[in-house]
Amino acid sequence: MKFSISTSFYRRAHLVEQIYQQILDQTHGDWEWVVTDDFSDYGDAKQLLLEICERDPRVKYFEQSRKKECFYNPHRGCSGDIVIQFDSDDFAYPRILEIYNYLFLKHPDVVGISCLSQTVDGEGNWVEIQGGGSYSIGETSLMNYTPMGRAWRNIIEEFDNGEMQWYQNDTNIVRHLETRGKWLYLPRTLYRYYYSQDTFSREPNRTEQQYSSIEDERFFIEGKFPWLQNLDKTTFNLYYLPIQKQARAFANAEFNLASTRQKILFYKTGLKVYERQLLKELFWDHDLYFDLDLETRFDEIILLVDDLLSEQIPSIRERLSVFNKGTLLKLSLDTRDSSSELLFEQMNQTFEGYGWVLGGYEIYLNTAI
Repeated sequence: MKFSISTSFYRRAHLVEQIYQQILDQTHGDWEWVVTDDFSDYGDAKQLLLEICERDPRVKYFEQSRKKECFYNPHRGCSGDIVIQFDSDDFAYPRILEIYNYLFLKHPDVVGISCLSQTVDGEGNWVEIQGGGSYSIGETSLMNYTPMGRAWRNIIEEFDNGEMQWYQNDTNIVRHLETRGKWLYLPRTLYRYYYSQDTFSREPNRTEQQYSSIEDERFFIEGKFPWLQNLDKTTFNLYYLPIQKQARAFANAEFNLASTRQKILFYKTGLKVYERQLLKELFWDHDLYFDLDLETRFDEIILLVDDLLSEQIPSIRERLSVFNKGTLLKLSLDTRDSSSELLFEQMNQTFEGYGWVLGGYEIYLNTAI
């Protein structure tokens, strides 16, 4: 399938070559990059984009008729089967197109896909895994996760005709597509989102009147298609819902960034047969194993920790060190389910050093066997 990658630049000329290189690094080669400059008041982003268009025929410049036209309608100028939006200051992992291509072909009922995103601040410091947040997908009939790395079949002629003013363009796109088919939330990290200080959605010093206008626009979007508010029928594909929590254990793993096939060991207590099968299908492009006693060297080892597994960490390290001395080890724990105190106690006793980050209720740790 051909992908149309849509990017609208506002200022940020220094990021033009950087995002172009991201696209060149994609493992799926059937793409076009449709770009525009959103009437920047300084910088030479437009000139740099036009220069790339001259040397690479796969890059096409779209001349907007109004400000934010492509922000609200990213399919403008796109000829591909699938439209995917790359923000100018974010980072798309090298296999995102390849994986989405596979999933759009596998799930013909799916009209749109989004994924998990590793979110960092302006200095590159880890913030959280976004795209799921604190929402529960089991409590609504609509797709309610932040649609990071969003891509959709090129079947909608118009998302907005100039009525929208604010930044819920992502929700607006999803709601339109939910009228045509299912949305697939993919619990894999394939995108990095930057909390930029100059982003439109975080503009400082807004007035109460502006916030009221933002809320009015949200209600306007949610009210466009009232028949979607049907608790007896979901608008999203349920395929990976049974392993949502297990899959989030992989969210901070290094292999997500790999361009080549990796050998991964995943372990949690009481992992069910259907969970193993669904995880293998979710990470179809890598080799996934679940046995601690395999005489195999892995590229990365991931543990989903509960209180029982916390107690076993010293023995797990001893068992794995025979064939995996120095192998990268990632651990995750949901503090709503288990105690972090026991985990840290065992980590301090077992390893000479480790790093950890907290995002919401989730703790992610990294060290080496």
